[in-house]
Amino acid sequence: MKRDMRNWVSQMIQSPAKKPLPLLSFPCVQLMGVTVRELISSSDLQAKGMALIANRVDSAAAVSLMDLSLEAEAFGAAIHVSDHEVPTVVGALITEQEEADALAIPPVGAGRTGIYLDAISKCGITDRPVLAGIIGPFSLAGRLLDVSEAMILCYEEPEMVHTVLEKATAFLIAYCHAYREAGANGVVIAYGNVVAFIATLATLVGARGLAELISGRSTQIVTNRDFLKVMRGEFLGIPVLVWIFILAAAVGWFLLNRTTFGRRTVAIGGNREASR
Repeated sequence: MKRDMRNWVSQMIQSPAKKPLPLLSFPCVQLMGVTVRELISSSDLQAKGMALIANRVDSAAAVSLMDLSLEAEAFGAAIHVSDHEVPTVVGALITEQEEADALAIPPVGAGRTGIYLDAISKCGITDRPVLAGIIGPFSLAGRLLDVSEAMILCYEEPEMVHTVLEKATAFLIAYCHAYREAGANGVVIAYGNVVAFIATLATLVGARGLAELISGRSTQIVTNRDFLKVMRGEFLGIPVLVWIFILAAAVGWFLLNRTTFGRRTVAIGGNREASR
């Protein structure tokens, strides 16, 4: 059913009473008494599940199943499927530039994508917009390259990452058009939160890369005699480097424990949601 989605968005923003918009992976498994394996393999079950959720929840829109392995599988990635767990991508499909160049953009309908398209056309929901859930291009490229490896590859093999990202984006654009033809009024793009530890490592890699660019990929040796004299010197019988460490530690302690900025920083590091 065609809708003026710009007008719908405007109404949602202006409405004093906000409606929920459930974004769930497989919310109808328990309602229908089926397994995840059965649900991801049947457009009829998916359509029925969307209708069941729409009947139970007065939501702003109905959203299709959010299966974050779907698009990667269409490219040929191996996935792990079980009866009770969300499907996951196993390993990396692309590890070398040659493989990235040879990677074919799959036709819409490859793998299980055709099943999910059919589910949209079969759901029969007309009292609210129907939104299709897909993965974002960066997340898809990450799954094809392996998420943890992709961050390192952005530094070591940027051309390979660009090639995969370009092909992933082209497929997703075609996939969105197919959802529109199937009856979807819009698309909801899922993105993954990066674990703080991985983000820290990625920042380290970025900093090292910047240092290499500045240094011209060569080791920089300090030859300034005055600087070396100060750094190798002592104060009250204690090396200057130790004094610098003590000063930095004292300033850091004061910022984290005696300022509003520090307390907020500690709270976010402990639990970002709770700190709100």
